[in-house]
Amino acid sequence: MTEEYTYNDLKQETSAKGVHFVRANPMVTRVGFVDLGSNSSRLTVVEFDIRGRVTVLNRVKSMVRLGEGAFETKQLQPAACSRALNCLKEFAQVCDSYGVRQIVAVGTAALRAATNSQSFVHNVYRQTGIELHVISGEEEARLIRVGIWNSFPKTKDSFLFIDIGGGSTELSVSSRTDIGMLESMNVGCVMITDAFRGTKEGKISSSVFAKMQSRVLEKMQHTFSAIKKQKFRAAVASSGTAQSLLALAQSRLGVGETFKVVPEGTVLPLENVQALAKELAQMTLAERKALPGLSPARAEVIVGGVAILLTIMQSLKLSSVIVTSSNLQDGQVVDYIERHYPQKGRKENYWRKNSVRELAKQYHYEKGHAQHMSKLAVNLFDSAIKEKLCDPQVGLEELLGYAGRLHDIGIGIAYDKHYMHGAYLVRYSPLLGFTDNEVLTMARLVYLHSRPSAELPAFLQGDEMTKSERIAALSLFIAENLDRTHRSVVTSAQFVRETKGSITLCVIAKSQAPIEKASIDKMKKHMKRILGDNVNVDFIEPKPETLDLIYD
Repeated sequence: MTEEYTYNDLKQETSAKGVHFVRANPMVTRVGFVDLGSNSSRLTVVEFDIRGRVTVLNRVKSMVRLGEGAFETKQLQPAACSRALNCLKEFAQVCDSYGVRQIVAVGTAALRAATNSQSFVHNVYRQTGIELHVISGEEEARLIRVGIWNSFPKTKDSFLFIDIGGGSTELSVSSRTDIGMLESMNVGCVMITDAFRGTKEGKISSSVFAKMQSRVLEKMQHTFSAIKKQKFRAAVASSGTAQSLLALAQSRLGVGETFKVVPEGTVLPLENVQALAKELAQMTLAERKALPGLSPARAEVIVGGVAILLTIMQSLKLSSVIVTSSNLQDGQVVDYIERHYPQKGRKENYWRKNSVRELAKQYHYEKGHAQHMSKLAVNLFDSAIKEKLCDPQVGLEELLGYAGRLHDIGIGIAYDKHYMHGAYLVRYSPLLGFTDNEVLTMARLVYLHSRPSAELPAFLQGDEMTKSERIAALSLFIAENLDRTHRSVVTSAQFVRETKGSITLCVIAKSQAPIEKASIDKMKKHMKRILGDNVNVDFIEPKPETLDLIYD
């Protein structure tokens, strides 16, 4: 994270409990950031001035346990959905009272795991107006990393970041500018708690605790091997689990005793984590709920959380972890600044652009062809919007450009059905900076670049494609055929509506392009099927030069 995007050293004003009303200021933008986790849900209300500087107006947290039962059954449970929905309704009301213009909301592990998450997402939108975006585990880890680095002092060192959530645990090793490794594993404090029950009173025997640790080790063994190959100065733990364990450990210190404080946070030694693990497991649930500083909802899953942290520390031989209060929400704010307040002429989010480029390079894409085709496709789509052939759709033009760069990566597996291989790679590769729905849209465009009216396979199912998305796919299909020879001979292409029921595709080539011309002539049926109107093609190319033959 570069220094110009930091905001923790700027003025922050966090309100007291409750909601207060404020006057709207045309010079500022207010945004609500929501993180709907498997255990807790958080809202941060932020004010940005015209330069992107930040004032935090309010932070709200609620323990909704959306992931309760979801990881065992692969279904969000009705009671959990009700709790989460009520929480989000309250968040929406808080945002409204602050004059928030936009709510940026993400959902994590529970929504990734549940097969009925899409219906929940739709219900949230219907009842609250909040558009909830499910993000991948890798994107969750990236946002956590960004948020933590934002609060760190200047250093070139790398750190190991640990974030234990309700349904997943994110581990990454990185410096401020480079990521050594980044992984998200399907094991969290809610998941472990649901999988390993204790006695009726809530006590966890040593044998059950050992089984918890064995499950964690089983899930993380491969990642531990990767981490051991990395160099890092120290381990940093974020999340409610780490903060709760630190608070409990501090409450057990003697008079005058304190834990070491470093610029990155407070140091929590391994021996204290071991002692807490034993103590918490032997307590009844009622006793854990009575502990000062530990909420009743956190008390239900804290043993699972400490089992995960202890396993990580023991497996990686960590003598301590540094506990930080920074989290995914801080990463959301920094990410928003990158997207909406670009610095030094930066027009694209770095992580989005870089992850697309790295995936393309991994499968040896033809860079010149991919870039030219992307440009043609985006220009075609822009002309379709201008001619009112479809409605504008926020972010779709950018996703179309990325899909153009990735459209041929499936050839790295096999040319036959490369559109399907490419779509699968896009759908399931870690693309940082994108929501799950954005990845799905790009994968669909890659699949349809070969035939825009085709039926989608099972792995690309989801919400019905909009007309704008279908025309974006058509634009990619046309662009592919306008560069059949990969010579970038076609310089421009656009739709022009001549009369009602008639559209002309205007194509300009810089030299003779017989193959591209023949390809586009065969596409009229496809274009009519998508656009609904007859399409004429006006293909302009220079006439062949007359050769004077001179004979000696």
